[in-house]
Amino acid sequence: MAIIATDNGGGGDFKPVPQGTHLAICNMVVDLGKQRKEWQGQERVRPEIFIRWELPNERLEWTDKDGHPKEGPMVIGQTYTLALNDRANLRRDLEAWRGRAFTPDELKGFDVAKLLGKPCMVTVTHNEKQGRIYANVSGVAGLPKGIEKPERTEIDPILYDDEHPDAWNHLPEWLQKKIDAQVKDEPRPAADNGGFGSDLDDDIPF
Repeated sequence: MAIIATDNGGGGDFKPVPQGTHLAICNMVVDLGKQRKEWQGQERVRPEIFIRWELPNERLEWTDKDGHPKEGPMVIGQTYTLALNDRANLRRDLEAWRGRAFTPDELKGFDVAKLLGKPCMVTVTHNEKQGRIYANVSGVAGLPKGIEKPERTEIDPILYDDEHPDAWNHLPEWLQKKIDAQVKDEPRPAADNGGFGSDLDDDIPF
């Protein structure tokens, strides 16, 4: 089944992505399944996805588990409810990324996998919790004119869903745990016209 519609969310000792607006390119789209959340005192079950971007101009050095030095782009991600209704954060960010509102026909089905390899700008803000700084994606936008588009991701792009289960071993452990915790005993809620589907015009990013 296609996905119809950070790495800041995984802990570890990596420094947070700096605040500000950054050139970014999508390198991960993950179907998280149905997730249970409490909202305004009520428990709700909604399908969710995780989208991650790499930031080619923000670099990070680290040592891998075998003691080898590594260098590469920083990454940051965002979890979204898989929905394209008029109040959905996913729709807000995708329309800002596209630079154009979805048409009624496009809202009948959108292939989230189309985001892989697509460049954009992401705005990052910080918040502090229990003495630790967390970086969060607070906005997404299309590339301004004159900005050179990255040719490809440095990190191999990852698409995980029912049709691409082999990507499981490439997911961070915290994402694997979140997917394992999905609700499996209820029918999947309607995606509010979010999902995989229609082809789009060539004059927009996706």
